[in-house]
This record gives sequence, structure tokens and C-alpha cells, in this order.
Amino acid sequence: MITNPVLEEKNRVQGQLVEESGYDMKKYSELIHRIVLDMQKQYGFKLNYVTRRNGVFVPMESPDTLD
Repeated sequence: MITNPVLEEKNRVQGQLVEESGYDMKKYSELIHRIVLDMQKQYGFKLNYVTRRNGVFVPMESPDTLD
């Protein structure tokens, strides 16, 4: 497999998050979402979320917090 330092770091962090979540997909998703919310706040940008319906991307609401 072709690799580079960026991919190696991505895989390292991803593995760390998997272990931290205890291999639970819901906890893993919550960790990722929390990281995204922190990045948005820290760097002052907003991500737009979309979903795909009938082959068309449709904007969807993003929760601003994790409840």
C-alpha cells in the first residue's frame, strides 16, 4: 500500500480514537463529532452537512452540541 507521513498520522490518530471508544461505533462517532465542533470553534468556520436522497445531496441540520 502506498503511504506517506500524512496517511500514517491519520491512521495513528484513527487507531487511537478506535481504542479510546472501546471499539464502539457510537462512541467513536461522538468523539469525531466533538473534535469537529472543537475545530469549528477554534478556527471559526462552520461545516455544512448533507445527506443523499434519491441520488441528490440535500442539506441537513447539524447539532451544535452533543446531548
